[in-house]
Amino acid sequence: MILNLENLFAEAEESSSGLDLLLPATSELVAGVAAFSVVFFFIWKWALPALNVTLENRAAAIEGQIQEAENTKVEAEKSKAEYDKIIANADAEVQKIIDEGKAAAEKIKEELLAEAKSEASAIVEKAKADSEAEKERLASDLKGEVAELSLQISQKVASSMSKDDQQKLIDNFIKEMG
Repeated sequence: MILNLENLFAEAEESSSGLDLLLPATSELVAGVAAFSVVFFFIWKWALPALNVTLENRAAAIEGQIQEAENTKVEAEKSKAEYDKIIANADAEVQKIIDEGKAAAEKIKEELLAEAKSEASAIVEKAKADSEAEKERLASDLKGEVAELSLQISQKVASSMSKDDQQKLIDNFIKEMG
C-alpha cells in the first residue's frame, strides 16, 4: 500500500497541471505565514498607530487650511462688498463735490455779475454827477460871462443914460425880482 500511495503521489505529481508550481512547499508556506504574522503584528502595533496619527494630523491640518481658506474667502467677500460700497459712496461723493463746485461757480458768477453791475452803476452815477457838476460849472461860467457881458453892456448903456433913467431901471429890476 505504501507503494501504491507513492505511485499515486508520483502519478499525481506527473499529472499535475502546474498548480504545484504556484503553491510553495508546506514548510515554506508555514515559515512565510509566521514571518508575515510577526511583521504584520509589529506594523499593526507600532507603525500603523504612528501612521494613523500622522494621517489624522495631516487631515486636521488640511481641514484647518480649508476652514482658513473659507474664512479668508468670506473676509474677502466682505472686503469686496465694503470696497464696492466705498466706491459707490465715492461716486456719490464725487457727484456731490461736482454739484457743490457748480453751485459755488454759479454763486461766484452771480457775485461777479452783481459786482460788475454795481461798478457799472457807480460809474454811470459818477459820470452823471461829473456831467452835472460840469454842467453846473459851465452854467456858472456862462452866468459869470453873461454877468460880465451884462455889466459891460450895462456900463455902456448906463454911461449913455441919465441918472434918473438909471434909477428907474434899477427900481424896475428890483420890482421884477422881488
